[in-house]
Amino acid sequence: MKNDILYYYNINVDKLHNKDDYYYFYYDKELYELVIYNRDFKEDNAIYKLNRDMINNNIIVHEIILNKDNKVITIINNIPYTLYKVYINKNKKNDLNEIEYLSNLKINYDKILMRSNWDQLWADKIDYFEYQIRENGKKYPIIVDSFSYFVGLAENAISYAKNTIIEEVMQPNDIGVIAHRKIRIEDTVYNLYNPLNIIIDHKSRDLGEYIKNSFFTNNKNVFNELDLYFSKNYFSEYGIRLLFARILYPTFYFDLYEDIILNKKGEEDILNITTKVNDYEKYLYNIYLYLRKFYPIPEVEWLKKNKD
Repeated sequence: MKNDILYYYNINVDKLHNKDDYYYFYYDKELYELVIYNRDFKEDNAIYKLNRDMINNNIIVHEIILNKDNKVITIINNIPYTLYKVYINKNKKNDLNEIEYLSNLKINYDKILMRSNWDQLWADKIDYFEYQIRENGKKYPIIVDSFSYFVGLAENAISYAKNTIIEEVMQPNDIGVIAHRKIRIEDTVYNLYNPLNIIIDHKSRDLGEYIKNSFFTNNKNVFNELDLYFSKNYFSEYGIRLLFARILYPTFYFDLYEDIILNKKGEEDILNITTKVNDYEKYLYNIYLYLRKFYPIPEVEWLKKNKD
């Protein structure tokens, strides 16, 4: 791999380290990472343009390094890679202030990076997961025990999003902002500035993921953080209902499910989620009551059962 990096990037690497499915090294005291390109190949130019625009506007982001052919993607041993220079502390925990900062930036972007139609994307993903469980469920008895419950929660989120689209009108402030494909429970701020993680979406996307993850990170300050956030950020009724749909959708469960299927984590890790279901339902209800103080969002009847 050292020879490949020298050939494609003209960088003579002294010590190359391999962790999980990526490589990293230091060059001129700067940290570089060679990671698998995990996006649609049609998005590479748009990703690079957004990356350059962020850098030119003095926005911290990991800097994509083009290869000798001025390409974002380098094929090595039939695997697509992208090289970037890292510009953020890898250990700093995710912070709502960072999410708010990125979502309020005014920057040009290519519409190919836009994400929308959550309800359909979620429905397609659930269909695929259900197919996987039908075919391989015997291998994952712990997952099978909880799978139907979380599919039901996802279907609630899908219905909530669909009704929002039907009943509310998107407002000018609901236009796309910098968001992220994945914000996992264990993520640090480092992942917010990963150019391969950045997309364009509604600002409720990242906020919703942060709110859900706050339960599992035992963030006791989340409601105080939300008080400050909503004092500075306006949401239309369309946007706030979309936010609650996002909160209802159990991304954390399906992200972990995928990691287990791909042998990145053990099946028993799912118990870290499933053993907390009752408390999580109470948390969801408290989030609903919090949002209801400011916006007339529709009720979710089944959440009331855990109001006490």
